[in-house]
Amino acid sequence: MLTCKEAEKLVMSFINWQLGEEEMEEFLNHIRTCPACKEELETYYTVFVGLKQLDLGTGGYNIPAELQESLDNAWTAVRTVRVRKVLTYAVNTLWISAVLIILLMQLRIWIQNGIF
Repeated sequence: MLTCKEAEKLVMSFINWQLGEEEMEEFLNHIRTCPACKEELETYYTVFVGLKQLDLGTGGYNIPAELQESLDNAWTAVRTVRVRKVLTYAVNTLWISAVLIILLMQLRIWIQNGIF
């Protein structure tokens, strides 16, 4: 679990989508449980997005809703990566099992035909 100091260091990386999947999940879990760090994130996000929108002359004025959407998107990304990992492990396990079964069946055929 991240400390508040560690989470504060990751705020700008989160805003810029520069966190790896594990860092992102730890950061999101910390933000969910720590009101002080969530408030810090809200402050940085408001300033960063507000300045960006002023520079571009675009954007909405509901920055808290945009932050919540960004948090939701981050959680979706974390879950997607987790599901992809599980599916990758499952498919790899099935492939290995299939190859072993084929080898055992081939070995049985060779033994029956007297090759071994």
